[in-house]
Amino acid sequence: MTDERKRRPGRPRRDEGQDTRQLLLDAALELFALKGYAATSVREIAKQAEVHDSAIYFHFANKDALYTALFEQMGPPSLEALCPDLDAMASTAPDEAIRELVGRLFEVWSSPRGRRFARVIQRDGSGQDGVRGLHTAIEAAKHRLAGPFKAWQAAGLLRADQPPEQLVWELMAPLDTIWFLRLPPDASDEELIGARSLVEAHLDYFLTCTMTKEATS
Repeated sequence: MTDERKRRPGRPRRDEGQDTRQLLLDAALELFALKGYAATSVREIAKQAEVHDSAIYFHFANKDALYTALFEQMGPPSLEALCPDLDAMASTAPDEAIRELVGRLFEVWSSPRGRRFARVIQRDGSGQDGVRGLHTAIEAAKHRLAGPFKAWQAAGLLRADQPPEQLVWELMAPLDTIWFLRLPPDASDEELIGARSLVEAHLDYFLTCTMTKEATS
């Protein structure tokens, strides 16, 4: 009996599995952004991905598991998806390290996928846990990123009169606002350029307010 005949209905070929999974994630992202999580059915996702309904259940236990996988892949605030090397960040000047990280974040956020995902989490939060889950994810990322900020403070490169987590918050909160409010799925080229200008202006202001004279000398 051939491998083709052994395959269960909906089960992708071994060399197609990853592609099918990503097709489903892409289809779900597009539909969740357009209609919302609750209004999107598993059948619609399969139709959008052009696969059989049962293919979803080979990759995901249910629609919520699919949303969770999408959330883990995209963020927020995408720090986990970028997998920054925190030790390398801490050993680099804060001006250079922060600009590099934010540049990578903006690249993700301003992409078509990133803009659609912003619309999804605005509407649905982190899936089953809703806005509470979104808050938890952001707090976890904030505490993780605090490590390099603490190292920069210890080296006298950043002001030390505020906790490192507060400095991370002051950096990230305006950036999240730009992502959610200035980067809609249908953003024009002009809007993307405008959003980038806002990010650069915020970075200049943040670094001016937080870097010490030792760091800028």
